Amino acid sequence: MSAFYQPTAALLRAFGFTQFASPAGQTRYSRPSECGQETIVLYSDDELTLLEAVNGQLLYCFQGRIASEAEFRVLLRQVNWPAEVQTT
Repeated sequence: MSAFYQPTAALLRAFGFTQFASPAGQTRYSRPSECGQETIVLYSDDELTLLEAVNGQLLYCFQGRIASEAEFRVLLRQVNWPAEVQTT
């Protein structure tokens, strides 16, 4: 069993992310932001990447591994992304 955490598809959908096609070994989710597009890429080795495209530029916010859902929510807040379930 892995000591690392990856958010579930259900949690990402609840946060407003939609799954998109991606290469083998990756699962990609995106959602619109106030000024661009937020993307989370989950890798088969438990690593994840947070990317944000703003005004045509790709900003790499984080790449690595995390230990828990709580750490994932903190990470989202650190890069100024909403970390709450969307009701609309």
